Amino acid sequence: MNLPFFIAGWSFVDGVRELPEPSPGPLAVGCWYHFQRDAQDTELRLRLAGIPLSAICSVLAEDTRPRFELLDDGNFLLNLRGVNLNEGETPDDMLSIRILFYNGVLISTRKFPSRAISDIRSELAEGLGPRDLAEVLVAIIDKLHQRIEDFVEPAETLIAEQEDEHSTEESELMPLNKRLIKLRRFLKPQRFALEDMLETLPALLLDKRLALANARDTAARINESIDFYLEHIALVGQYQARWHSEKVNRNTYLLSILSGVFLPISFLTGLFGINIAGMPGIDNPLAFAVFSISLVGLVAIEVILLKRWRFI
Repeated sequence: MNLPFFIAGWSFVDGVRELPEPSPGPLAVGCWYHFQRDAQDTELRLRLAGIPLSAICSVLAEDTRPRFELLDDGNFLLNLRGVNLNEGETPDDMLSIRILFYNGVLISTRKFPSRAISDIRSELAEGLGPRDLAEVLVAIIDKLHQRIEDFVEPAETLIAEQEDEHSTEESELMPLNKRLIKLRRFLKPQRFALEDMLETLPALLLDKRLALANARDTAARINESIDFYLEHIALVGQYQARWHSEKVNRNTYLLSILSGVFLPISFLTGLFGINIAGMPGIDNPLAFAVFSISLVGLVAIEVILLKRWRFI
């Protein structure tokens, strides 16, 4: 399927206005363009726009971790990740947003639709949202983090609900643990990418140091929350495993006690049940009653001894 190259564009020169699809060639300064990364002519169109091949390769790479790379003359590349909230997709299979600032033009690319980008486009269409390219970049970061927080936050409630559950057969902790580990795989380098951007701080973002610091702190808080949830899940899992082990040991112990109690009885009933001549009490009508009472007495003596020896 041949996907369209151009998704959306906005100019922030002399106000905010939506742009039509640009013609092949240089892109307008002061504008934000959002492109489909896996469209057939994306690479060609970016080359015609004067983007260096090295930057194009980074923007169109199939699989990459979050990172920040400062290019020459204040240009930079920022790769970010967000939860995949598209229908039929798994949120922890995080989608990638590639952002390139080159010679006054902000370019973002996607492979799958991002709710964060959609929110910004909706706000711009309503006359709200960012007023310049720096605010667009900060808004993308904040919206991505907001969606991640909304996805991670319910984990605390789920863990609390499972904490008092003893059965591990229907536990939701293992799937949750896997989701959080997959999120952490990308969110830790995302925090480092934002730290690198703050340290170098390109000219475009000189006035956004505080906003970027808040975004970095948000990334750090999300990572800390995920680490806490993973440790909590591990503790709950250990508790459930210990409870299950104790239950098995207790049942095994009770079975051993019962076996010990009935072993002498089984021996006596087997001995007196043999069908040969000479067994005592064969001709005595009270023999069975006496034998039964003796067995009850034997059980009582065994119980007394087990209690005295603190087996039960």
